[in-house]
Amino acid sequence: MYIWYMKSFSFLLTAFLFIECNEETNIPDISYSEIHSSQCTSDTLHVYHYTTPIQQAGTLPLLIILDSGGDGLFAVKKIQPAAGNVSFIMAGSNLIKNNYPDFIRAINLLIDDVVHKFPVAKDQVYLAGFSGGARMAFEYARQFPVKGVLMCSAGPGTLEYLPCPVYMIAGTTDFNFAEMYYNPLKSHNTENFLSDYFRGGHEWPPAEKIKDGLLFLTGRKNKKQMKAASRLLSNKADSLMDLHEILFGIKAAEKALVFDPSNRMAKKIDRKIKEDTRIKQNISQLESDLNLERKIGQAYAQASFRHDSIWWTKEISQLLKKIDESEGEQKDHFLRIKAFLGILYYSRLNSMLSSDPANGQIENLLPAYRLIEPDNPDVYFDYALYEQLKGNDPKSRYYLNKSLALGFKDKAKLQSAFPK
Repeated sequence: MYIWYMKSFSFLLTAFLFIECNEETNIPDISYSEIHSSQCTSDTLHVYHYTTPIQQAGTLPLLIILDSGGDGLFAVKKIQPAAGNVSFIMAGSNLIKNNYPDFIRAINLLIDDVVHKFPVAKDQVYLAGFSGGARMAFEYARQFPVKGVLMCSAGPGTLEYLPCPVYMIAGTTDFNFAEMYYNPLKSHNTENFLSDYFRGGHEWPPAEKIKDGLLFLTGRKNKKQMKAASRLLSNKADSLMDLHEILFGIKAAEKALVFDPSNRMAKKIDRKIKEDTRIKQNISQLESDLNLERKIGQAYAQASFRHDSIWWTKEISQLLKKIDESEGEQKDHFLRIKAFLGILYYSRLNSMLSSDPANGQIENLLPAYRLIEPDNPDVYFDYALYEQLKGNDPKSRYYLNKSLALGFKDKAKLQSAFPK
């Protein structure tokens, strides 16, 4: 109860400081229009959703948003509240999604279409993406000049060569967290990269995290805005460290210094962090957990080819018990293992159902997948597909309806698997 109370107080303090900073600097948030839809003139199949600042003068930067599932409306809804004091023309593609083969050409057509219809500065293009969308955004930036990339739930892989400023955000229970983790106590030796984390899974980050990312990518010309954000972040870092939210506290202090290197409070917190051996131990424990998770993941990947549903049920039950009994970083550790199992089952079943539907492991992995992610629509889509392959249409229809009721929305995959 005490921890809950302190976290609630910290949230209220943060909210108060945010209001205070805005009042001090007189920087109002940008008001955006309702989200509308349009289509590319040169490719009418490429529909996108867009929003524009209600009050705009002259040309504006363009923000192209790529969702891994090709849901442009959802993506724009996630970014729009986080724009804060930054003016963009935002466009979220409904065509580009995971495994879309010609995404480079599609992005170019989308940029050209928006530039033709709106007052956009073509040399001020930014990209934001989630998961596979983030990977496509980064790959596009490697081939064409852009001003910055916001990567959510996927990282650049290496910091040796960044074509532009990159801001990366990961959830601490995301199955991609290990590949996106960078030791926060070590220097990255690049001014073009900054990482951030939030307590959550494979999902679009909270608006406040996206807001910091957009500010990093665009705000270097607006010192007043950067200083206001830095003051807020340094106060936040102090509160987070008191709550022993070490990773989040370190990142808040780091952002505060990046946004305003002259911030005295941020410098003080940074010195305190670097001198505290307990913080070093905490980060060392996190890295030890990640190494252990890699080994566990390798063992589970091998087990997916041979163990039966009884073995998996026992294994998953023990994991779920550990999750219920844990909290904080330790809970995140077990949740990452759970998330890895979910994506492992997803990929294994997709492969088996498409290329080896007679494989007996399907009947072992399906119930394990349902046990680990009982509300995932992909689980019941796989059940529906398997029952259809067995010729059991009533059961297939039952599972397909359940999948749709839970929110399955990949229309192309649906039409391909169930043309009737």
